[in-house]
Amino acid sequence: MSSPRYEHPALIFTAVLFSANINKEKIIDELRLKIGEFLVCSQDVAFVWSDYYESEMGNNLNRLFIVYKDIVQRDKIVKIKRLTDEIEKEYSIDGKRTVNIDPGLLCMENLILATNKPFFHRIYLSDGVYAEVTLFYKHDTYNPIEYWTYPEYRSTPVLNFFNNARDLLAKQVHTALHSKIS
Repeated sequence: MSSPRYEHPALIFTAVLFSANINKEKIIDELRLKIGEFLVCSQDVAFVWSDYYESEMGNNLNRLFIVYKDIVQRDKIVKIKRLTDEIEKEYSIDGKRTVNIDPGLLCMENLILATNKPFFHRIYLSDGVYAEVTLFYKHDTYNPIEYWTYPEYRSTPVLNFFNNARDLLAKQVHTALHSKIS
């Protein structure tokens, strides 16, 4: 019989999609204030993988990935998803979003996205929030899942960004374990 393990190190990340008419710096400051200090932040990347958001948010969208510094318990993702939903509403204009903030968990073994939408491969957590394994870690890299990993998460720059962030998580975990032993 196995016993539950309660220490599963993870870092919160957000994938921030924003329109040209938004003050990106204001959003970034609000995320830092409400979620925490950043461990690493990507460069802006043109969102070229889909036109899904264009009718709501307009053309020329950009994506930015932020990984937060503090190691968290994984169940915190429900609270973070509700928080990011509120920030999206705050920046909406005439009922249309100007920013889309998808939170997730960067874990040693996978990358998990939180969503409000159920689907066959998503697990219900609580408070209307579902979790989806988007990438799994094998052979020294994150890997997409054939049927449902979004195209942007399959791209080399995004995989490199999350692999580098995972290395930073590994160093944090190693340091934390070493300090417990000392």
